[in-house]
Amino acid sequence: MATLKEIAQRAGVSITTVSHVLNGTRPVSTELKKRVLEAMEALGVEPRFPTRKRSSQLVAMLIDDIFNPFFTEVFAAAEATARSMGYHLLLLHSIERGSDLLYLRDLEEKSVDGLIVATRLGIAHLKKAFSTKLPMVFLGGSFDVPFSTSVFLPDKDGAYLATKHLLELGHRDILCLGGPAKFSLFRERFEGYVKALTEWDLAPNPQLMVEMRLTFEEAYRFGREFLGRAQGNVTAVFTHNDPSALGILKAAQDLGIDVPRELSVVGFDNTYVTRFTQPPLTSVDLPKKIIGKRLVELLIRLIQGHNVEPCFIEEVSLSVKASTAPRRKEEKS
Repeated sequence: MATLKEIAQRAGVSITTVSHVLNGTRPVSTELKKRVLEAMEALGVEPRFPTRKRSSQLVAMLIDDIFNPFFTEVFAAAEATARSMGYHLLLLHSIERGSDLLYLRDLEEKSVDGLIVATRLGIAHLKKAFSTKLPMVFLGGSFDVPFSTSVFLPDKDGAYLATKHLLELGHRDILCLGGPAKFSLFRERFEGYVKALTEWDLAPNPQLMVEMRLTFEEAYRFGREFLGRAQGNVTAVFTHNDPSALGILKAAQDLGIDVPRELSVVGFDNTYVTRFTQPPLTSVDLPKKIIGKRLVELLIRLIQGHNVEPCFIEEVSLSVKASTAPRRKEEKS
């Protein structure tokens, strides 16, 4: 699957011109249109025009972790929006990378009109799975492919708010537990953490910036080991999602560490489960209903042949609950 940039370079035109030819959003001269179409043919790209096939009114959302309540809440809003616009929305769980390819190819063959990609699948994997005909909306990232756009989240700002909150409570040794920094979403959350530390004239400690699979189980395993040997040196933990924060909470409880008296914990996404933990979890709050709504609205506009600009979600806040408290002063012996 060739990118817009590759098509533009071969045709000797701008990426914008290629987009206008594909989407019909602005008149393009016959000569330029011919060059674009010839370049696409040479690259094995089949043009997709809105009138080429009848819509199935079926779209799909591909996610990484079905056990992460963030996706549950976003999907609920997305599904309601899809129904209100006359579409059906499928939820697909991406687990085994090896078996995903045939699974995803089968999805397109069943005439799904478009796809919401809320997963860390690489672009190479997606290129193998789908033709350039399928409109896609990416959550928290972007790829230079035809018929696609993105919804970006305030990841850096959210992480900054979480870290700043802990610093204001007097914490200085703050563990940041995140996903792989090669993905922009997690990279920006690490950047927000570093920004807050820097503003407080604190040098980030690489040993306190840990990349891992952000599941409850992995965070619990890591927390048991890390907190067990930290011996009180780390007084706060900020994680890049709520399931991993819950894993840290459980590990601390099993080790006899009092939260928040001895350890403050902050999650990310402020999902509904944060209200039911003991203690209730402080977490970065994202507008999940708005995110789900925007994902579907942009996808349907792409399906209808419009040129769609990326959407930037700016709303973010910190929901302070009972899992954070001022750093305990060292008791004098």
